[in-house]
Amino acid sequence: MEQFTNTVTKRIGIVLLLVGLIILSIGLYDMSGRYLSLDRFSERWLDVISWNKYRVRQYPAVFYGSYLVIIGLFLSVLYDKVIGRVVQWILTGQTKRER
Repeated sequence: MEQFTNTVTKRIGIVLLLVGLIILSIGLYDMSGRYLSLDRFSERWLDVISWNKYRVRQYPAVFYGSYLVIIGLFLSVLYDKVIGRVVQWILTGQTKRER
């Protein structure tokens, strides 16, 4: 667990991930009450994620929650594999970290 939360960036990512999951679950619960079929539910969710203005206004919690989860994943779980390597490459020109 220490490796998972060893930097401030990862801890911020975990907080964003948890807040995003809470907001997303509230938004998806609200959206699922109106559309019972899986086909229509997934269509609405894809409309929200793809910035359909009408759907974003209709389901703002799904919009913000989805993107907070994505940002939280990149800043916490995927930081060492993706973001950390890009930052290291920009700063030093090397993609591998010295341990």
